[in-house]
Amino acid sequence: MFVKTRFVVPFILCVFMTIGSAGAVWGGTGPESKVMFLFTDSPYESLYRMDEMATALYGAANDNNRQYAYVQIQKLQKGIASEMLRYYGHEEGWDAIAADLKAIELVLARGSSNTEWREYAARVRLAFDAVIGGSGSLWYQYERLLREDVRLVGQALKRSTDDRLAAADAADALLTTMQAHVNRMETAAIMTGHSLRVEELRQRMAYSVKMIDSLKKEEGNASKKGIRLVEESLDGTALALDHIFRSEENADPVPVLAPPSASHPLQWTFFLGTMISAVLTYVGWRKYKQTPYGIKSIK
Repeated sequence: MFVKTRFVVPFILCVFMTIGSAGAVWGGTGPESKVMFLFTDSPYESLYRMDEMATALYGAANDNNRQYAYVQIQKLQKGIASEMLRYYGHEEGWDAIAADLKAIELVLARGSSNTEWREYAARVRLAFDAVIGGSGSLWYQYERLLREDVRLVGQALKRSTDDRLAAADAADALLTTMQAHVNRMETAAIMTGHSLRVEELRQRMAYSVKMIDSLKKEEGNASKKGIRLVEESLDGTALALDHIFRSEENADPVPVLAPPSASHPLQWTFFLGTMISAVLTYVGWRKYKQTPYGIKSIK
């Protein structure tokens, strides 16, 4: 019995060390939390399921299917509470998704039309796509749309230079459309780590609106100067778009669970423990095979 224990105990230790080593490799607040990965579905599978739920929620918004939308909201709210999933994307993005889902709940409770909560559903849909889509995410297509918005605002100012109020009103309306486009892609941008860049874009757009409001009050040569100031503010808006869409920070928002350099030092402890336990198990097993009952021949 004693001889048999000599390889059984190291074998058991080897198993537990292997589990701990895997947990340390996956990173996180502690290896014990990541060990659960061995007994649960892959986080990738969970992300894809939630992406399907977000797509279903957006479809329900288009169809004004309030009951089905509510079911999807409940599933998504439960899913985003998972600590494992929050290792993907950015924490601010998950908080933004939670806020959008809560906003949809409130709109549904008020009985408002689907036009209002459809925008929130679109934000959620784009955000989940950003988590799993990498550089091919749908929200990146908004770059061309937003740049076209900036171009159209500038074009409206130049087209109506003889009519100051008409120029200002046209530019103001186009900026309102641009703000709606920014609202739609905002959560996705935050999920990929661009919360500060999005805030910069909003501030520059707000400054353009302020310049347009001032333009409406100006007369004569002052209005020409006002138009020039609006155009300069649009240059700043275009620069903010560069910071979001052309920045080197546009890496894949879904990283590997944890890069090797980020692994907890405990990883190496578990690894060495695994190797030692494996060697002891092998040596003990060989001795047990030679003398299974611990009795040696006198010959």
